[in-house]
Amino acid sequence: MLNTIILFSGYSTVAKKPGVIIGPIAKFLGIIYNAMFNIIYNISPAYSLGFAIILFTIVIKLVLTPLTLKQQRSAYSMSKLQPEMNKIKKKYAGKKDIESQQKMSLELQKLQKDNNVSMFGGCLPSLIQLPILYALFYIFQQAFNYVDVVNQLYTSITNVLLLIPADVRVAALKGAIVSKKLTIDVASADQLKILISTLSKNDWNSILSSIGNSYATQLTPILTHVHQIEYFFGVSLVSKVGFSFPGILIPVVAGITTYLQTKVMMTKNDVPSDGSDPSAMMSKQMMYFMPVFMGIICFMSPAALGVYWTASNVITTIQTYFINKYYEKQDKKKEAAK
Repeated sequence: MLNTIILFSGYSTVAKKPGVIIGPIAKFLGIIYNAMFNIIYNISPAYSLGFAIILFTIVIKLVLTPLTLKQQRSAYSMSKLQPEMNKIKKKYAGKKDIESQQKMSLELQKLQKDNNVSMFGGCLPSLIQLPILYALFYIFQQAFNYVDVVNQLYTSITNVLLLIPADVRVAALKGAIVSKKLTIDVASADQLKILISTLSKNDWNSILSSIGNSYATQLTPILTHVHQIEYFFGVSLVSKVGFSFPGILIPVVAGITTYLQTKVMMTKNDVPSDGSDPSAMMSKQMMYFMPVFMGIICFMSPAALGVYWTASNVITTIQTYFINKYYEKQDKKKEAAK
């Protein structure tokens, strides 16, 4: 068929949808994100998608504050016990027999129990973040499915594209479809929206020059509005960042802020320099592994995810700093009272 382009690239014509677990989470978060977007958009459409992400991140962080406080209290208490735990581990250093390992575990458990501390006490907020992050991937990649204004604009673009004669439409869109390794039916409104979400300003410049002045005139003001919303200081938030500048800065900044957040959270940990504490050494290694890992994830995801992760890191770092200062002040008061 003339109005259909089939490219056997291994990429589906239909955007991947969240599963039965992530789907409801994405739908719920999408409602909140849409509300945040409308607040920002009503103030100013410019950069509204990006500022909505930051506002959305702040709201999520506020909702998770009770769990964050519990996590930080657990981490702070564990760091205070670290010297005593290191003494116990040093006591059994070099003893690899089962009996010695069991005794060491029992002593560590007793120390933690006596001080109302659990090494797993701070895991819940981190675990909750995982499905949220996964759901946000779909929300940011398919913003037109979750943000009403974006959906309306994409529908307007799609309607104009469908008015273009089939042969002209195929010729105009073929280059973008091939370059992105997609399989798209350009007669399908739903699939055209998927394609639209992947197109950059350069892609549109090429398309507009191929469809004739009449259709280009209709599309130009709509595209200007879309780009005003979707671009955040020169970066398309709905597209993967790739190696282009300034988009490449997003995964870099996400990695740096991940390192800073981890470093602040581990500042008080007393890690033996002789490597006698494998768990502490592993935590220290994670401080360097996680920034690289998150940088790669953000590089492979829509730029919006990197903006969210960076904002989340900054907020968490600030929270951690002031919460630890508060706990230190409380401990000094208790010691002074004794």
